[in-house]
Amino acid sequence: GLSERSQEGSKVQAEETSEPPRPPPMGSLLAEISKRRAMVEDDGHSEPPKNEEPPRQFERYQSEQGPEEEEFQRAQAEQQRREEIESQKREKKEGLRKEADEKQIMTHEELQQEASKDFLDRKALTEPYSENTKRILRALEDMESRHTKLERSLAQNGIQVSEDIPYEVAKDKITEITESMKELATADMDPYAIEKKYNHLEEELAKYSSALMLTDEYAEEQKRLEQEWEDAIEEDNMVALERLRSHMPVTVRSLTEEELSSTPSPNGKILPKAFARKFKRTNILQLLRVNPDDIEKMHPSLLEGIRTTGLTLTERRAIHEHLRDVAERWEEKQSDPSVEKKWQWFQSLKIKFKETLNAYTMHVEKYGPPGNHPYAQRNNPGGEGCPLLGNQCPLKADAVIDYSEDYGYPKEAVYEASDTQRPTRSASMRSSRRSSQPLQPSKVKSSETEIMEELRERLQLDPEETDVDKKLLRELFHAEKRTRSLEKQLTQAGLSLPQEDISYSVAKAKVAGLTEEIKELAAKMGNTADSKEIAKLESEFGRLSQELDKYNNAMMLTKEWAQEQEDKERQWEADVSPDNYEALQKIWRHMPVNIRDLSEAVLTSAPTPNGKVLPTAMAKKFKRTNILMLLRLDPADIEPMHPSSLEAMRTTGLTLTERRALHEHLKDLAPKWQLMTSDKMAERKWMWHASLKSKFKEVLEKYDQHVKQYGPPGNHPYAKRNDPGSGGCPLLGNQCPVKADLATDYNGDY
Repeated sequence: GLSERSQEGSKVQAEETSEPPRPPPMGSLLAEISKRRAMVEDDGHSEPPKNEEPPRQFERYQSEQGPEEEEFQRAQAEQQRREEIESQKREKKEGLRKEADEKQIMTHEELQQEASKDFLDRKALTEPYSENTKRILRALEDMESRHTKLERSLAQNGIQVSEDIPYEVAKDKITEITESMKELATADMDPYAIEKKYNHLEEELAKYSSALMLTDEYAEEQKRLEQEWEDAIEEDNMVALERLRSHMPVTVRSLTEEELSSTPSPNGKILPKAFARKFKRTNILQLLRVNPDDIEKMHPSLLEGIRTTGLTLTERRAIHEHLRDVAERWEEKQSDPSVEKKWQWFQSLKIKFKETLNAYTMHVEKYGPPGNHPYAQRNNPGGEGCPLLGNQCPLKADAVIDYSEDYGYPKEAVYEASDTQRPTRSASMRSSRRSSQPLQPSKVKSSETEIMEELRERLQLDPEETDVDKKLLRELFHAEKRTRSLEKQLTQAGLSLPQEDISYSVAKAKVAGLTEEIKELAAKMGNTADSKEIAKLESEFGRLSQELDKYNNAMMLTKEWAQEQEDKERQWEADVSPDNYEALQKIWRHMPVNIRDLSEAVLTSAPTPNGKVLPTAMAKKFKRTNILMLLRLDPADIEPMHPSSLEAMRTTGLTLTERRALHEHLKDLAPKWQLMTSDKMAERKWMWHASLKSKFKEVLEKYDQHVKQYGPPGNHPYAKRNDPGSGGCPLLGNQCPVKADLATDYNGDY
């Protein structure tokens, strides 16, 4: 637009002075060529459109240009033609991809239509209803209400509700999107267009990944893969467990380091001090001589307090095999918060074990197993062999404590004295049980029949079902599947499921009461030394926490709570707006309109409109904490900015006055960004603004509390060094929020 206006201005000036017009710049020529080419027909001929003369200025320039310019022009035109061909290819490819997507979506819609073709219009049902029909209709209404509640819970936690997409469709789409991402990484396109396309692909990938993980087939596949992994390592784990037990006395927990390293073992050997020290200091190893049934009952705090650092791969193998059955029992009882903590503790051990095992396996594949693991020579660093020094090599790290020798202690599952009377399952029994019971086949195919039977039993339907009952029951089946999918999505996100309908007033009163009970209980726990009493209090604390979580979630799902939060936010904005606008005006009085074009040197040397000179510290602040320069940029120009430009701006060191001004200047943009939910770029900009707002609220709350305690600016006494008990603000320097806000003083007028 600017170049066109400049050309028009040059034409007017040429006509007024009767001088020959200057040739247009090369950019204008290319723009004209592009414009004319865009009007070309599909056959590729580049003749100008009929009834339209080419611009005279363009013709004159063409006739006056020399051979070199003509050659350059032809090269430019050829380059542009190639770019257009590439663009057409990309558009065609994109069109084909969209067409394939539409076909696949149609296929998915057809599947849904096939599943719901027997559904009835409930409004068109004729009365009187049979007992079966009444029960199914009531169940459908309850299910729809449950759907609304679950979807609202997901939305409030920022989780997109997943669609019901078949496993195979989701899997194929994930593969296709991954390939598109790889192609995009090597594409010769505008970076902004690439980023926008990549963000769209990320959204699609997240959608199909979420849908995939909610399917029964995916759960079965993960279970099968986990079982295969466990079976593949079980033999090596059992060998590691037997080796450690052959070095460890049954009563290891009651022996000291000195006793361990001085008492002869059953075969007359003496345990080295390194082993004794490892067993006593990395005390998780002592669990190998504790009955798994006793470990199952241990308090989670005891397990979480056990030292696990410095474990070798062999030790991790032994621990994993010893705790494996206990973990399965913990997993079944995860509804108990105490048991859930123990299961999570085991999961953290398992994750670390997998990482160590994967690193070891990859290293062995590359450089060879123990006994055939050559090392690179210092005088020949480019030669073959493991280049890692010391414990950086996984094989050396595992051999730091060598368990290959036998010290005669029982290798079997012999444990320290225990009150547990439950018989211990030996390794052979467990192995035979697992081999005799192969992995059960997937029950996905029979799940529909099972769910239908479960619904019939739950509703206590009469066996004589009419056609209407069967169609309604089919609809209820799909509603039940949708409920399970939404519940699974909440569970995977670590959120508790909303329970029965609880009114806002009841939930609010319960939350307030439970919060006070938990505070009192926490005070009791801090003043109690008896371990049994602490265990009781912790159990009660877990129960109250569950209750609080239940009522808190129920309260947050009500319309009244959402309206209350909206009203609170609106009131907060109204309360802070006057001070924010005043802060914005203060900074404007210190900041030139064209500050983005001025250097620090110019800012500190050029006189302001009222003849003053801006202080060096202020000029430095404006140019280095560059987010402040947005205050002289129209919000309409900030709105379309790329998110990376905003995210890269420096925000550290902002005073409260500066944060007030920025919030006031940007507050109308945030709602616009927030509404563009499908635009990943807008979402990033909204999140950037939300982080600014959160920090502003934090600083403002701290400032208000401090002022309330010690007084506002102008009446803010400070404590005397020689009389610290005299009262007044005891904070030094910028620790005091009032002083920190005045680090850059905007009370002047420039």
